[in-house]
Amino acid sequence: MKFIIILFLLFFVNIIFANNVLIAQTDTSNIEVIDEEQITIEATDTIPKIPLSEFIYADTRRYSLAGGLPQAETKIKPLTAAIFAGTYTGIFILQHQLQMKTIWKEHSSKFRIIDDGPQDLWIDKMGHLYGAYTAGYFLREALVASGFSWNASNNIGAALGVAYSTYVEIWDGFGEHWGFSPTDWAADLAGGIFFVAQNYVPALQNISPKFMYIPSEWTGYTSRIPHDMFNDDYSSQFFFYSINVYNLLPEKWKEYYPPWLEISVGYTVRNLLENNAPERQDLEPCSECISIEKGFWGSPRFVIALDYNMAKLLPDGCNTWNWFKQSLNLLKFPSPALEIGKVTRFYLMFPFKIF
Repeated sequence: MKFIIILFLLFFVNIIFANNVLIAQTDTSNIEVIDEEQITIEATDTIPKIPLSEFIYADTRRYSLAGGLPQAETKIKPLTAAIFAGTYTGIFILQHQLQMKTIWKEHSSKFRIIDDGPQDLWIDKMGHLYGAYTAGYFLREALVASGFSWNASNNIGAALGVAYSTYVEIWDGFGEHWGFSPTDWAADLAGGIFFVAQNYVPALQNISPKFMYIPSEWTGYTSRIPHDMFNDDYSSQFFFYSINVYNLLPEKWKEYYPPWLEISVGYTVRNLLENNAPERQDLEPCSECISIEKGFWGSPRFVIALDYNMAKLLPDGCNTWNWFKQSLNLLKFPSPALEIGKVTRFYLMFPFKIF
């Protein structure tokens, strides 16, 4: 997931620059008014766009990174596509070199299969699923900006996200301290499939995967022992599925319910501890911790929380702002919640303990 975030940040800056260049070269005398918005269309552009009625996520208008409606047919935009391909390739190479000097530094010629699901009480599988889904989203946005059709962008974006995850899993299989995890790969695949399915089964758009990262020390808990960086500190990570309640209500009830208020169901594991290593055998698991695999401990928690649809809650603005607040729906923000584990707790602003 870190690879995709870095890729997108660089691509975002470049695509805005490229888009401004294209707009400057465009004859703006041909303006089409859609849904009370003005969308600039190149006078020579004959590629059909998907209808606005299909550019919807559940009950919310979508926005593309470069503005306007996505193409119904693929017609590559050379400048934007070159920026995307160059950025993607460059970051891929740099990421590979970095990992060869860190987590893959010690490797062997023997490929191993090691399923690590019980060790972290399956919280890492939630991360793999979310990571593949998020990769599909950002890659789809880049492909749309590069001139791919809407359907092709969804399918290829998901495929690229799963392909990168598969590459990581295969290299893990040759790691001295790692192994190819079938459940990791299955979660990657599930994330990509769910992303694609939302494009073909609109009802699934009422369920949105979300992620929250709050360092455990900020909330009175302990970060995962051991961990090297934030992306493997599973004790500080929370994964949710947010339900668009408003869109599921009968029409006569909708006037009484805030459109932006959603309900999320989530999962996290607190105080993850691996005490197999000699230097950690003196550490004691927490009072609420359980162990599925010998030497690994953690406290699993299920969470039911209020949630916000940021695309509806925040005010509208220019296309870039609207696209940004749309993308904020990939994240979960603190809210009132009920946490269920060995002990049930209510939070006014989960995951922070106010009292």
